Amino acid sequence: MKFSAEYRVDTHDTDLNGIASATSVMQYIQETANLQHEAFGPTMDELRASGKAFVLSRCALDILLPLRAQNRLRAESWLCEAKGYGYFRNCLLYRDGELAASMAAFWGVIDIASRKPLRAEEVSLGFGTDEQTLQTAAPVRFRIPKELTLAPVGEHTVVYSDCDENLHMNNTQYPGVFCNCLPDMKGRRVTGFSISYQNEARLGDTFTVLSAQEGDSHLFRTILSDGSVGAEALMTLGSL
Repeated sequence: MKFSAEYRVDTHDTDLNGIASATSVMQYIQETANLQHEAFGPTMDELRASGKAFVLSRCALDILLPLRAQNRLRAESWLCEAKGYGYFRNCLLYRDGELAASMAAFWGVIDIASRKPLRAEEVSLGFGTDEQTLQTAAPVRFRIPKELTLAPVGEHTVVYSDCDENLHMNNTQYPGVFCNCLPDMKGRRVTGFSISYQNEARLGDTFTVLSAQEGDSHLFRTILSDGSVGAEALMTLGSL
């Protein structure tokens, strides 16, 4: 079952180039999924009350067009059939009828208390799934080559403004953290973003950001304070 929602780009969603940041684009897309759950259930509050939560495992985002303040957007989102411990959810984002962004994401289901994964079927949906798949230019799965040397480019402490109710850094915040580690974003925009979330960055934790450039791609890895890998990402940039 496909679900649609409309938005207008808020001035406060734009960056130093006057365009919606990758974080903002991800938030429009994910809010559409939230609205579908609000309309048909289970809501995120209902899911949390049952001791369960959706967590984003990995996603691939293409941003085809720059989005500016007051642009009107329409998002179309759908959940695919359950696959073991989660679901693929796809979304298309349009600006004035023209495709502006697309995202394919795999969401897992966890038991909040134990943080252990649950089978997707343990969540009873109030709406149907759709079989339509979505192909993105950004890869849903990727691997950082072992022979590639990643160098430290910054640190980030997870603070109040990063977090959601699960008390960890919200998944949409990562593109901004990585862009902060690049030398200069003036005149450039994110055109593709892929990320694999491996371990959550909890409120108060400080992680190190490692990076390397391979061709047109910037590769990132976060190392948490306990030495574990938090996330790995691949980002492509384009000129405005």
